[in-house]
This record gives sequence, structure tokens and C-alpha cells, in this order.
Amino acid sequence: MEAGTFDLVTHDHAQPASPAVHMEGRVTLTYGELAGLTGEFEQALRHDEKALVLCAGDRDLPTVTAYLAALRMGHAVAFLPASNEILSAYQPEFVVPAPGSETGLADLGYRPAAETAAGKMIFKRDSSQAAGEIYMDTALLLATSGSTGSPKTVRLSCSGLAGNTAAIISALGITAAERAPTTLPIRHAYGLSVLNTHLLAGASIVLGDRSPLSLATWDHLIRSGATSFAAVPTTYAAFGPAHASLLGRSKIRTMTQAGARLGDELTMRLAQMMDQRDGRFFVMYGQTEASSRIACLDPANLPRRLGSVGTAVPGGTITIRPAPTHARAVPGEGAVHYRGPGVMLGYATGRADLCRGAEVDVLDTGDLGYLRDGYLYLTGRTKRIVKVLGVRTSLDDLERMVERPGHPTAVICGTDDVVHLVGAGDAAVHEQQRRQLAESLGVPSRHVVFRHVGHLPRTPGGKVDYRRLAAIINSPGGSVDGADELAATVRPGT
Repeated sequence: MEAGTFDLVTHDHAQPASPAVHMEGRVTLTYGELAGLTGEFEQALRHDEKALVLCAGDRDLPTVTAYLAALRMGHAVAFLPASNEILSAYQPEFVVPAPGSETGLADLGYRPAAETAAGKMIFKRDSSQAAGEIYMDTALLLATSGSTGSPKTVRLSCSGLAGNTAAIISALGITAAERAPTTLPIRHAYGLSVLNTHLLAGASIVLGDRSPLSLATWDHLIRSGATSFAAVPTTYAAFGPAHASLLGRSKIRTMTQAGARLGDELTMRLAQMMDQRDGRFFVMYGQTEASSRIACLDPANLPRRLGSVGTAVPGGTITIRPAPTHARAVPGEGAVHYRGPGVMLGYATGRADLCRGAEVDVLDTGDLGYLRDGYLYLTGRTKRIVKVLGVRTSLDDLERMVERPGHPTAVICGTDDVVHLVGAGDAAVHEQQRRQLAESLGVPSRHVVFRHVGHLPRTPGGKVDYRRLAAIINSPGGSVDGADELAATVRPGT
């Protein structure tokens, strides 16, 4: 691999006659055919200097092929929307629009490139003035959690992306025989890593952009012979009898989970379900700032290591450093730091930031946790430690304490030492949780307030969107950050 390039199409494991992409309608592209399409995109993306290619689509063949071509050419790829704010901030040389959204780019300073690729129109910045240099090893710009529409991104290196991809292949034992569906957005680190790992291993992907819970998706998985399934906790929580029946008709033998915490009861249910199929269920932990995954729990360690997210991926090291304590802190708990393959170069908010090299050596994940025999157990986020009537407490710890299957809840802290329990299940169950919280905190009942919502807001990565919840709590009935629809479903508890 040359400096600044990453070839996922014509490497040693990518046999030209082997299947690479399975699409709907029983259409399959071999690695040789995928290489041909990638070559067409390379022609359209020719540029004298390292360029920034903005891919606005997600889980469609032109977007995937443009991404593969740009990485192989040594360009940098930004998986961001082609909005005026983003284009003004980063000034990409090329824009590959989402399907059906080509109009309007001319008004934003972009014109169709001289060449198309596989019939796809690519747009080029209509300016002869250079936008600014890009650090040679820059490969990716991905939105940080919850900031998909804002200019702030994570800068990931080509060498880090390659290293993290190889580490995940090793941790999961991915071989060329695997077929992985795109059940997650590739504009997010977890979904993109599924694509990268399987192509680098010479395996194949099952391309589709429907919900991972839809019957049409499962029909596609069964017909294409998919062997694995990747999802976030909210998907697995909604996994019902119909999905279990469809799973029984499939060839899926590997399931992976990341993105947020998965409850212990659901973890064991999924692990047992896969064990009955002679399969494997992997609990994992990662961050965009680490290219993707940081730790992985070998299924053989369940249930003995239940609650752990596993050990560091090959080549990585997890350490625990001092952090502010709280009333229910576990012995040895502290700030989780990570050094290893895939740690980001740094952040960016605009084109001027892209010339910078590596600014991060050890990643402060912002998470709290502890190590037992090298296994990492997460306990919460450092920014979720608050004071309630003068006592430091972890809101994440409170959530775990009162969690009930089928009754999703979130705990946030408002003003005047008031803790809010927000729930989307049975109000009677939530009232029991509210009383439990007040008793555990040792505060008068009026300092824990229950609020009911139709559903808990989620970030694109499947985590609870605490920022939106705080906006609702602090501005009842108001329209803040687009939360008015959800706020209308909120009602105070007793």
C-alpha cells in the first residue's frame, strides 16, 4: 500500500472471479467487475493534487464505488451532506450526489465533470483557485456522533484506517467465504467498517439500504446467502419472533453489536440464540475517533464476562486514568484511554484544518470504565457525572440501575437539583423506577420527576440523544433543535 492510498478492490485477497457485491434482483458483481467500475470513477475523479471527494449518498453502488476509487487514488473522502454549509466549509473538489439529488449543485458552485462514471454524474468545483492542501495520509472525514449536519468532523488517516480494518478482521475471524449485508449506514464508522473489513478480506457485501428490521431486507439476506448481521442495540431490542423465524431460514452465523450499551438480558438472549445455530454473537465497543472498533468480546467469554465489551483489538491498548469520582463509582473506575490502530488525526471544522497531520496519540474516549483481567467494563460518560444536592452521581449508572426490558428510559439532570426520568414504556413501571431513583439518591421525592415520551430520541448511531432530551426538559412546549414533535408527547409525571 502506497502512502495515503488504500486498495479494497485489487489486493491479493480480491480474486477477480470471486463475488464482491450482491445486489437486489439476484445481480452479483465479481471483484473483476467491481474493479472495472472503480476504474471508471477513477477517470472521472482525476486531479493534479490530492483532492477531497464528498460522497453524499449512502449504501448505493455509485457511492460505494466512488469511495473505493477515491481511496485507491489517494484522495480523501468526506461522507457528508452536500449542503451549502458543508460545501462552503470544506470546498471539496468533487461531489458525488445522493441518487436523485443532483439539482441545485450548480447554484453552490459545482458543474458536471467532463466524464461520467457508470452513468453517474459527478460534480466538480467550478473554480480555478486552489482550496487548500490536504495532509498526505488523510483518508476520511466522518461526522462526529450527533453532528451529521454540522461541519465538525473526525479526520481519519489512511494508515490508521487500514490498521483498524486489519485488526477487526483478525478479531472476528473474517474470511473470504463471508457475505456481510449493509444493514448500517456506511456514512457512520461502524457501518463503514463492515464494508471495509469484508472487502479487504476478499469476502463480499450484500448491498441494500432498507431498515435492518424490514421483511424486504430479510428476504434479500436469505436470497443472497448472507452469513453475518451487524446492528445497534435499538435494532436488536426490536428483534421479534418474526425476525427469529427469518433468521432460522438464513445462513447467518455471526452477529455483531456496537454503537451503544446492550442490556445484559438481551445480550444473553441473543448469544444463546446464536449458540443454538452454532453461531457467534460479538459484543463490541468503538468510536468514530478510533476509525471504528476499540474492543471486542469473544463469544466464548459469555456469560462469564457478561457486561464487558471485551479486550482491545489486536495492536491496541486500553488504559484507565484518573477521573472525577461519584457516589456509586466502582473500584478502579476511571477515564478510558485508547492507543492503537485507527486513532484519529484530529478534528476539523473546515478546509483549513485538512492540512494538519496527527494531533492525537492517545485517545481520551470520554467514557468511564474499569479493567478486570484486561477486559473492559464501561460505566458511563465523564460528562454525565453531575451533582444532585451536593453529591456527585453518574446518570448512566442510574439508568442501568432502573433499566427494565421493554421500557426504554433515559435519566438527565435539569436545573435546581432535579433529576428527570424520561420513559417510553408503561407509566406504572416508570413510576416504580422514579421512586427507586429517589430512594437510591437519598433525596426527597420531588427531586426526581418522571416524564413520558412517545419514543426516546436517538442519534444516527442509535444512542439516546441527550441533547434533544435536555432541550425538551429545559424548554417545555418549545421548539428547540427540531424537538417540537417529540416535546408534544411529553407529559409530567407525578
